[in-house]
Amino acid sequence: MNSSLLTHLQTAADKLGIDSTSKLGNDLKTLAGKSARSNYQIAVFGPFNHGKSTLLNAILGNKTLPIDLIPTTGAAIKVVYGEELATKITLTNGQIIAAKNTDILTEFATLDNDRRMRDDVAEVEVSFPHPFLQTGVELIDLPGTNDRDEQDNLVRDRLLAADLVVNVLDVRKLMTLGEREHLRDWLENRGINTVVFVANFTNMLEPEEQKEVQHRLRFVAESFRSQLPPGISNLYRVDALPALRARLKGDDATLHTSGLSAFISALQAIVSHQREELTEVRLPVLQSLGVEIQGLLQAQIAKLTAAVTEHREKCDRELALKQQAQKLIQTGWETSLKEVEQWLYLPNLIGFYQSPLTDAIRRTQFHEWEANNVRPRLQHSQQEINDWVNKAENFFNTSPVEPLKIVLPDPPELLLPESPTPPPKADSPSLSLDNLTPAALAAGLGWVLGGPIGAAVVGGASTIANKLASDRPSDSNPPPKVDNSAEVLEAYTDAAADYLFRLNTELMATIKVYRDRAHLAINPELKIDRQIDTQQQAKLIELERCLADILTSS
Repeated sequence: MNSSLLTHLQTAADKLGIDSTSKLGNDLKTLAGKSARSNYQIAVFGPFNHGKSTLLNAILGNKTLPIDLIPTTGAAIKVVYGEELATKITLTNGQIIAAKNTDILTEFATLDNDRRMRDDVAEVEVSFPHPFLQTGVELIDLPGTNDRDEQDNLVRDRLLAADLVVNVLDVRKLMTLGEREHLRDWLENRGINTVVFVANFTNMLEPEEQKEVQHRLRFVAESFRSQLPPGISNLYRVDALPALRARLKGDDATLHTSGLSAFISALQAIVSHQREELTEVRLPVLQSLGVEIQGLLQAQIAKLTAAVTEHREKCDRELALKQQAQKLIQTGWETSLKEVEQWLYLPNLIGFYQSPLTDAIRRTQFHEWEANNVRPRLQHSQQEINDWVNKAENFFNTSPVEPLKIVLPDPPELLLPESPTPPPKADSPSLSLDNLTPAALAAGLGWVLGGPIGAAVVGGASTIANKLASDRPSDSNPPPKVDNSAEVLEAYTDAAADYLFRLNTELMATIKVYRDRAHLAINPELKIDRQIDTQQQAKLIELERCLADILTSS
């Protein structure tokens, strides 16, 4: 038997989780024992009362095995070579009962009154001094197959272990439906093709009936493709009881007409030929079992492939969803940050807010201006930016990030200059917002502020002057007493520019720190748990390797 194929089948069965007590598990154990056995086993198989034990007794030339008119054999009796007749019973608890005769077979190897086998008997072995057995041949007398399931299961298992099966037929009721099913299911479908058919009870038929039965027997034999040596038939007529009587009486003439001599010669030829190539003879049974296990492997591989594919697609969908959500959150977060950064861009702040802020400072209304123009805008941006990060934390289950907290700069400090000149003469025009030209104001502010702030401020100086002039009250409504000197105006403008500059630099620095802090929360490494996928993939690879090994070894 191909030992590598057997090993691969056992490995596959283990990977498939096949129960060792199942039919397939039992078959593997049986074939493992068969592979380790060097003796050649011949199993005699057929329904009860077909003369199986009688045939074996005729071969041995002795009433070694129990025979009766009622179903008798209740165990698989193995007959092996021994220098004297002896019986050994092995019980399921390990106890061995031995005798120098076969009398104990009646107690341990026959059916009880309810036609049941004993369930405490593990093995029955009879030793007998016969030349055929001395060549390493073992004869197996199997229970009949047309009675109980327990007997059928035992027969089914022991047939797999045999190297040659002798199927005994009763020509009086040739090939019943049950026999045809057993022939197909227990032999053909399992790769057991070293089969010889023995037709018994022909002597009990009339000559015309014998001719008719002979045609039917030939059809049965030809329909079954036995693997036998060239020139050896798979069909023999043996009248078992007359043959046994002739052996016991030494009646060679009757022995010859019974067909036993020709059958024994055929058995010897088969054994002699097949013993030389026992591995090849046993291979078909193993290959048949391999086909069954291949089917199980292929079914499990298909199932796992579908499961792995489904899980992979699920993981891919989950990853795609996370990527889409990540892109959406990143885009929203970046948009919110860029909007506030754009709003904080210094030229924008100067352009939009320097003039009204200067006016608010002049009117001592800075806090109202800040509450209406700066605080709501930044609070809205802060909330929007933090909301995006919170969404990322919840969706991706990342560690919480300290939220963005925008703190406004301190209010502007107004440093009013002391008056550098004496009061103007009565005939001299006073220096006030009324008689300051835009050009003069711009020149003065540029000189006072200087640098980038001054450059930004100068550009809007004319606008500031015009704004302040337009705010001058009419003659009918006297204005409050305000110092309108150029130096004071420049101080207001300088305070506004300084506040906007600090608003830009401090908040942009805060946002930069926050960007770095929140980066991992907004841009997490997307991980998908593919653990099940990995386990199933590993299992799939194992099964595919098992299948490849079996196909290669077959």
